Amino acid sequence: GGGGGEGDKAEQDKVEGAGLSDTTVNAAKNLDQCIDVVKTNLKDSTDYFHVLVQVFKEVLLGGGDHKQLDNFFMIVPSLCLSWVEASLQAKDMMFKKNRNIRDAYYSDDGFAMGVAYILSILNQHEHFDALHFFESLSAKYSADEAVLRRQKEAIEAKLKKKKEAASKKRSFFSRSKKKDDDDDSDEDGDEASALQLTARRLGAHRRESEMLFFSLKGASIFFSERKNLA
Repeated sequence: GGGGGEGDKAEQDKVEGAGLSDTTVNAAKNLDQCIDVVKTNLKDSTDYFHVLVQVFKEVLLGGGDHKQLDNFFMIVPSLCLSWVEASLQAKDMMFKKNRNIRDAYYSDDGFAMGVAYILSILNQHEHFDALHFFESLSAKYSADEAVLRRQKEAIEAKLKKKKEAASKKRSFFSRSKKKDDDDDSDEDGDEASALQLTARRLGAHRRESEMLFFSLKGASIFFSERKNLA
């Protein structure tokens, strides 16, 4: 003990010998003490995500009246749909010249992280999974895509049939008839363009929903209980 005290005194004399003031020396000693505390408390085996979950879980589930949170998982699907719409609008906003910087962004994983955190605190991950929301949403997109494909095939067949009929009936004296055929073709072309636009929007919604699904699953891993960690 005495030897250690002499060593500390010698080290302090060495620091003071560098021409530093007493205030600076004391501040350095306080910094060393803080670093020692950090080294002692921050260990590789400490799961701080789990600590964050446990702190709020004790407050929300340990007592008190929080019945309004019992069915939180039921509103998550609506929140997800709203987030998908907002995310697509934000990405579209990036291509506009007169855009609000706060409303234009490319990526936002805070929503998925927040939902996963709350579900972990409330022990409602299994309840939410039981809704099979993302599976149902994927099935809905697949059904809509099938309808669009059938509509597209019908329009293409209609256009092909009209072109074949027009080529057979076209003659030097049928200008008025040709004009009517052109009007019908333009109308069918507009309908085909509308279907293509709808298909692109549907594809964008599907991709955004899948990204949200993967983000939510990935974020859930952070807050899951990890056992037998050394």
